[in-house]
Amino acid sequence: MRQAVVFGAGAVGRGFIGQLLCEAGWFVTFLDVAPQLIARLAADGSYPHLTVSNAGTDRRTIGPVTALDARDTDAAVHALVEADLAVSCVGTRVLPAVADTLAKAVGARIAAGRPPLDVLLAENLHDASGIVHALLAERLPALSPGVLDAQVGLMETSIGRMIPVPDPARLADEPTAVFVEPYKMLPYDAAARRGAPLDVPGLVADLSVPFAFYGDRKLYVHNMGHCATAYLGELVGATMIADTIAVPGIRYLVRAAMVESAAALSSRYGVALPGLLAHVDDLLHRFGNRATGDTVERVGREPLRKFAKGDRLLGALDLVAAEGLPGHHVSVAVAVGAVHLQRAEAWDDRRLWEHLAASLGNDVLDPRRDLLSSQVAGLGSGFDFAGQIALIEQTYEPPHVV
Repeated sequence: MRQAVVFGAGAVGRGFIGQLLCEAGWFVTFLDVAPQLIARLAADGSYPHLTVSNAGTDRRTIGPVTALDARDTDAAVHALVEADLAVSCVGTRVLPAVADTLAKAVGARIAAGRPPLDVLLAENLHDASGIVHALLAERLPALSPGVLDAQVGLMETSIGRMIPVPDPARLADEPTAVFVEPYKMLPYDAAARRGAPLDVPGLVADLSVPFAFYGDRKLYVHNMGHCATAYLGELVGATMIADTIAVPGIRYLVRAAMVESAAALSSRYGVALPGLLAHVDDLLHRFGNRATGDTVERVGREPLRKFAKGDRLLGALDLVAAEGLPGHHVSVAVAVGAVHLQRAEAWDDRRLWEHLAASLGNDVLDPRRDLLSSQVAGLGSGFDFAGQIALIEQTYEPPHVV
């Protein structure tokens, strides 16, 4: 039985990684710092896993697993020396601690003559492989860059599965239970692999495109559409994402923005558009999953981060502009994000436009300034679908199509 060590027994660790690996016949050792969680996983050797959708709940038991205290370095290193795969799903702030343990394990594996260690980086972090590589290099100064690269395969992933936070009452009797949506595909950067093929259903190794495609697809289609849905939901007084995406005018605008981003990705990476459009419609279906209980408030949190240069909203507009597309519907997503940010952070118009100019550049912003300004003003007064469509129609320029 192949063995994996997973840093983090949280939502992604148990809800996604543990399921994929255990269902493929692997034994999983979780490293965590929550004493009760560690004790229960170690004692039970498994945990309840519930897939929730509008069609009902699919309950299964995931195992075999165990858990160790991540602060017990000797035990963690021993597990990693014996492992066929390591996985990190802990969050940005904990990565230095992960690197401390990984570095000791890499040294021990080299001394023991073990094969290279592949590490799946299941982190929502841009350039996760570069960041972890730098952390390991700092901790292993005696290893040349070439040796380190040969001994550790840092494989980035694109996490698209939505894992809702359950009501605490649902965990009273089963504290290790986890709730997930049905989607369970995890693209990973197979080109960075150093060891044997993983052969795990659900792990997608697509060498036909640069792995950056999957990161951009997640950010500029999934995250952008999700965020726009949340902020439009605020304007109509919705609480749940599923209720928001059921509003016809909102669904139309969100889908159109996602399609514009998909078209830009098709242009940039040479990926066939039909598959991207199918992905858009699958995402919209998943946004409508009431059983996840996903809220407008949760999806809309941290507006400063989500309205940053290169992130889901401004990055999507930059992408469509770079590919020569008008992006009128992506502009609606940016506008509603701007309205949310102004209200959340008390930004005046001057500060907003300074931020937009600095983040997009005048070559992207200037041709869109009048439309975007009108969209912001309109959305600032509430959601008026007909009004937003009229603004887009006023600036529509027919393409040169024969």
